[in-house]
Amino acid sequence: MNDSSGARPTRKAAGADDATPQPTAAARLLTEAARLGIDCIFTNLGSDHPAFIEAFNAIEANGGAMPRIVVCPHEMTALSAAHGHAMKSRRPQMVLVHVDVGTQNLGSSIHNAARGRVPAVIVAGLSPVTVSGERTGARTEFIHYTQDSTRQHEIGGQYMKWSYEVRAAEMVDQVLLRSVQIAATVPEGPVYLTGAREVWEEPAAAPAQSLAHWNAVAPAVIPAADVRELSDALWSSRKPLVITTYLGRQPRAAEVLAELSRRIGIAVCEVNPQYVNCPGDHEHHVGYRRNSLVDEADLILMLDVDVPWIVSKVAPRSDARLFHLDCDALKAGMGFWHFPAERTWQAGSLAVLEQLLALPTPAKEPGRAERVQWIAAAREKLALPDLPVPADDAINVQQLSEAISRLVNDKTVIVFESPTATERVLHTLRMSRPGSYYANGGSGLGWSINAAIGLKLADPQAEVVTLVGDGSYVFGVPSSTYWVAETYGAPQLTIIFNNGGWHAPKVSTLLVHPQGAAKTSDRYWITTSARARLADIAAAAAGAAAFRVSHASELDATLQQALLTVRGGRSAVVEVMTLPISRQVLGAAPA
Repeated sequence: MNDSSGARPTRKAAGADDATPQPTAAARLLTEAARLGIDCIFTNLGSDHPAFIEAFNAIEANGGAMPRIVVCPHEMTALSAAHGHAMKSRRPQMVLVHVDVGTQNLGSSIHNAARGRVPAVIVAGLSPVTVSGERTGARTEFIHYTQDSTRQHEIGGQYMKWSYEVRAAEMVDQVLLRSVQIAATVPEGPVYLTGAREVWEEPAAAPAQSLAHWNAVAPAVIPAADVRELSDALWSSRKPLVITTYLGRQPRAAEVLAELSRRIGIAVCEVNPQYVNCPGDHEHHVGYRRNSLVDEADLILMLDVDVPWIVSKVAPRSDARLFHLDCDALKAGMGFWHFPAERTWQAGSLAVLEQLLALPTPAKEPGRAERVQWIAAAREKLALPDLPVPADDAINVQQLSEAISRLVNDKTVIVFESPTATERVLHTLRMSRPGSYYANGGSGLGWSINAAIGLKLADPQAEVVTLVGDGSYVFGVPSSTYWVAETYGAPQLTIIFNNGGWHAPKVSTLLVHPQGAAKTSDRYWITTSARARLADIAAAAAGAAAFRVSHASELDATLQQALLTVRGGRSAVVEVMTLPISRQVLGAAPA
């Protein structure tokens, strides 16, 4: 750690050598972040960041270490990219934003990081409080009055694992260490730090901390007797079912679950998976449809999952045994939440699965043949029927999914955010390699195209393919996304599922009013302009290659050409025009 960077003290720490300038708090934060293994700082800078800009220069000039600075034109890109990076690296990344307005611009990406349980350290400035000019960093612009909010930390407070203000420069390294420790302890999540401009400018003389004293808390295991109880229950069941969403954040856990399922004979269902939780081609994988087999299984193990089924749609058998093993078993950050379980454990799922796998297999493997037969029948029953081939060489979601599957290789990483196409796409792709698939753990749209940047930076050899709905693409501020991807060498192939509007509100409406006026009139106020050319936004912002395809016969050739472009180091965006979801033309009078 280079302690001579970013120096411009306004006062000396007690006992400091007058000939040795001390680093500012901003510089100390940067060098400490590098020592902690933070790879990137995704940032949109403002008037509260002069100390950081000076520190960037001083550290570079002195050959010191700091994370890579990734400038993002919009904060949605910044935190979403940090989110994507952490999903792959499992290390918190840093996001540096501007006072209250920059924090507000993080928007739904804060929700996504919290619900996705990914570690992130968000650092925001505070307006300077001093006005006389005697302290470095005092107020110099009118916005230092208008941006001085009274409760800035409350903007996203309910989504943060911890919020804190750096009030003394010499404590900045310890505050950062505690931030990373909290963010990285399971269940992981974002933390929020603030500091006034004057504090970042102050000298931060303090002894270096031992990193060994600030480790994340190790995940728990469950007592041996409980492991035996769960194992016995699985072996004695006739129709056991595992339902999971985010087990695969640890790739090894997906492999262990696959082996345990094979050994005992357990059906595995992934619901809105955020990772590959079990290889999609596993012989006991029963698909991705929520509510599947819930009313048939005589044992359900909820395993790292938020919403295992929809209570209004299906219920477990009255005699079913229900168990819940989760890194976040109580979901304390959510409002009302409850799914019944006779035993609930908050523990490290990988460790517990390994405990189960380490137990000896009972003689004659009781009931396994019957369980495997049930799973085989369930797989056949749950297979998705083919969609009818559209007329006039049009494209449906199945055709698009099959074309995408022909692109997949051992380097492919799929980033997915097309909510209403989830079931069809996942059933078609059946991603099997742990670490080859990522999706948003929250519901803040616009995540995927930006998360792809972080995933590519964390895994430079990956061929990142982003599958995104037209609405999610627009919410992602693509003018920011592709500028960052081009600037920092993180090309992606983006495939836009353009069905002419936002399908999710239509689906929600029909779930509540299946035979209502909206269905009769085909008017949902969700359609978009037919003249919009979404891929051209990326071309204008950063020179990405833009494609548009409306005919199934041209789909494969277009996607292959786009992938070759990405392999050459340039992002490509393919806007695929699928069957429209409504005939309504916004702005026009009803027919």
